[in-house]
Amino acid sequence: MCSVLLFLLFPGILLFSALSLPRIYQESYYAQLVPMTRRLKETEGRKLVLIGGSNIAFGVDGNLLEDMLREKGFDITVCPYGLYAAVGSSAMLELSEGAIHENDMVVLAFEPTPETLSDYFGATAFLKCAEGHPELFMGLSPDLMGRAAGNLVPYIQEKAAVCASGVLPRAEGVYAAGAFDGNCTMVFERPGNRMRLGYDTSSPVDLDKVSISGDFARRVNRYCERVQKKGAQVFMSFSPMNRSSVRGSMKDFFDRMNRAFVCPVISDPNDYCLESGWFYDSNFHLNSAGQMLRTILLAEDLLPCLGCYSAVDAARPEMPAPVVLETGTAEEGVSADFVFEPLEQEGLCRLTGLTEAGRDKEALAVPEKAEGRVVAEIDAHALQAPQLRELTVPGTVDCLPDHFLEGCPNLERLVLTHTEAPCSISSHSLDGADNLQILVPYSVYPWYRDGYGCESNPWEAWVDRIATY
Repeated sequence: MCSVLLFLLFPGILLFSALSLPRIYQESYYAQLVPMTRRLKETEGRKLVLIGGSNIAFGVDGNLLEDMLREKGFDITVCPYGLYAAVGSSAMLELSEGAIHENDMVVLAFEPTPETLSDYFGATAFLKCAEGHPELFMGLSPDLMGRAAGNLVPYIQEKAAVCASGVLPRAEGVYAAGAFDGNCTMVFERPGNRMRLGYDTSSPVDLDKVSISGDFARRVNRYCERVQKKGAQVFMSFSPMNRSSVRGSMKDFFDRMNRAFVCPVISDPNDYCLESGWFYDSNFHLNSAGQMLRTILLAEDLLPCLGCYSAVDAARPEMPAPVVLETGTAEEGVSADFVFEPLEQEGLCRLTGLTEAGRDKEALAVPEKAEGRVVAEIDAHALQAPQLRELTVPGTVDCLPDHFLEGCPNLERLVLTHTEAPCSISSHSLDGADNLQILVPYSVYPWYRDGYGCESNPWEAWVDRIATY
């Protein structure tokens, strides 16, 4: 009898444990899902609901879109409902459905990744978004609610460990709740592209490899059918894509999207494949000028759906210049260990190999500058150094390529000096480094432990090997 009682009480005990821990995400980007949901549910009158991942948060100015629609005679409240791809598109659909009413319009704009175009649900990310707000659970289906509940134990363990460490998650700048205004529009100023190479080399947008899972297509189509029965309209648009990162056929991708989903596609994906100067810190995140441009593009796509065929009056912005990031200077003589070659981007170079002297070293420090150029990239096979035990990578290198340590079988310490944003890796960047310890600055350790930005944390599998200095 007691065991049955404990079994029945266990979910409640877990939920109480989660709620009793201090709130550590309430000032972070995660926390924005609550006001987005509240705006969606509490808005009276006709709504335009924009559903997707972080491309919505970074890429649509809801206030400007409302103004442009109002100028054409349409009084519609814009409700951005895209925040975090790591939560999953399915959760955003389920959480929004109950708030869609007659005459509302819904625009779906998912990032072209296997994760966002699948039935993936990031239970831990959702639990962080729902911190202190258990009412968010009520918008989930039994399936997703069960998956969230099943992840409570590891979530509580993770959160308790973070609280015990005294090193709380960092919530600042564009990835803080304060980056948004009261209408859930991101207003944090993003002056230009801050990626040194113009795009995130660790996450190329390979359209030929982007598949749409059958389960997800059925979920989206059921959603469309249900909200259409309420008298609402659903349309498909596209996430912005950094042209420098795009591979594959745009036409084939468009055809797959058109075949998979029953709602009409109102946008041309080529219009949303933009030059790198419109982006900020990822291949889907726009800077402030890019946000304005994409909002105008979306308004132009939406107005014909409303029966209006006159041109949008807003003037398009000029593409901003890249952000100039500060760098140090190369140490005297250090370049004698390395071979570099210039990149197409002015003032940048890549490390392509080691000199004979460099191949025999047990410790190497890649300089921030070489031959008057900023070292921005390391070739995948540049480091062939069987004696190497310690490697220091400068903050000027945004991303570590696949397999770049396979020529260093004895590497023991990887020292990352990044302080403006974490160094990015892919799933194979650290292959072959079986005995590796990773050292990062103490001040930025939360980025590596908790993740940074709006994507899944690429360092999650390596957290137990990360130490600080």
